[in-house]
Amino acid sequence: MNAKKFFLFAAMAFTAGVTTVKAQNADDIMKKHIEAMGGVDNWNKIKSLKLTGSMSANGMDIAMSQTTVNKKAMRMDISAMGQNGYTILTTTEGWVYMPFFPGGDKVTPIPAEELKGEQAQLNISANLFMDKSDYSKMNYAGMDTINSIPCYKLKVTSIDGTEQTVYVDASTYYVVRKEMTLKIQDQEQEVAFNFSNFQKQPEGVVYPMTQGTPQGDVTFKSIEINKPVDESLFKPAQPTPTESKK
Repeated sequence: MNAKKFFLFAAMAFTAGVTTVKAQNADDIMKKHIEAMGGVDNWNKIKSLKLTGSMSANGMDIAMSQTTVNKKAMRMDISAMGQNGYTILTTTEGWVYMPFFPGGDKVTPIPAEELKGEQAQLNISANLFMDKSDYSKMNYAGMDTINSIPCYKLKVTSIDGTEQTVYVDASTYYVVRKEMTLKIQDQEQEVAFNFSNFQKQPEGVVYPMTQGTPQGDVTFKSIEINKPVDESLFKPAQPTPTESKK
């Protein structure tokens, strides 16, 4: 083997070795994250989840609640400007009723393509990176700092091809931030979500009770796990003018 080929193969071997180490580190980091959040067994026991709180946006506190039956259906209720609205998602259909927005005073079906992109919201644990089967690739990308917190930086690719940059607190192993590109009104935009105020629940899982979103900061005041959920909650209904203002 001549010198040129030797150094070429040596470089390839070194690169492969680095890739292997990084993949292993990413797996180790995510494993510790899952353990810190309460472990797979505890999360797999969650069949329904209801979050109640408010969003701070444009100087207003908007009351909201979100009820999810794992991998089946989700409903978000919002109260703002004296009116009530909702979004419903299921595995096959979805509807939006937002009377405080222009043209939102009628129950509107969610288009099939948009509904497909929202299906991840039905998985209670996926948005917190608890279900490794939802990701096709995960690579370690070095260290970074988020709000003065040293973090491991991971590049994560979902099964559907969505790419995210995830920041894991190097001390607690909680995910404190994720960044991704979303298509909003036919335009791609870089968006970020922040997570804080992690609280352990009686069921053994840990949940971030404060979440920063592009629309505003959401603070959850209560969390109910595995409470009975009436299936009629996920059926759309056109509220009367009186009901919508309650």
